[in-house]
Amino acid sequence: MLIKRLSVLAVATSLVACASTTAQKAETVAPAPVTRVVEIAPQVVPVHPYAMPARQARVVPQAPEWYVRMPEDTPEMTFAVGTATSTDEQMAYDKARMAAERKLVEQMYARITTQTNSFKADRGSATIENYQQVTRKNARGELSGAQRVDSQVTHDGQYYKVYVLLRLPTGANNTIQTRRDQSRMQREAEIRGRAAERDMDANEARDIKLEQDSNQTLERRLAPQSRVTPVTVPETAKTSEGEIKLLEVDNAEYRQKRAEALAKPNAVVGQTTLR
Repeated sequence: MLIKRLSVLAVATSLVACASTTAQKAETVAPAPVTRVVEIAPQVVPVHPYAMPARQARVVPQAPEWYVRMPEDTPEMTFAVGTATSTDEQMAYDKARMAAERKLVEQMYARITTQTNSFKADRGSATIENYQQVTRKNARGELSGAQRVDSQVTHDGQYYKVYVLLRLPTGANNTIQTRRDQSRMQREAEIRGRAAERDMDANEARDIKLEQDSNQTLERRLAPQSRVTPVTVPETAKTSEGEIKLLEVDNAEYRQKRAEALAKPNAVVGQTTLR
């Protein structure tokens, strides 16, 4: 009995082993599932024969480092930056430089005025408040000696963008401004000199005139005074036939001589009547 049980157990064990081996073979031989990828062709849009050309994407240029962080000003020089865009490169450069020069003028000659108006009122539970502020900045002056120390230009296919960095020497370092100041001072000195010469000539002429008038007055005072005795010129003459009226004339010399002649003894007066 014992021998039969062992043989049956051995046969059962072998059957189980054979079954597990067959299952592993079946799992190994089974093919893997196949995945199919279906590609969809893109839809082709017909191109219009007269279509507009495609625009290029506009690229924003990168600003230079000295534009973002300006160099620090020193007692010997000051800096300013400017930027501008244009379809023309030279125009963009001129506009950028002018913007930087305007900033330099504002730094030196800017004058800022502010006017503030404030109103506040209470009407019952409501409060009305109004505040207005107007700021005005004016800058007027001369700029000489500004130097371009750096610049950058980019083109995106349509526009030029220019960045400019200017440096303005101050004090004695600005030789151009120093020469202009010296030239202006020289012109002012020449103008003042000519004005002083004209004033001296006018004063000298006035002194000479005063001296001449004084001399003439003194000469008149020292000259002998002549007395003129007035002569009465008779308008009538007495004759043997009576008093007759003399001829009226405007010549004072003739009348004087006639009066002297009538004053002499045995003077004869003739009278003729013309008809």
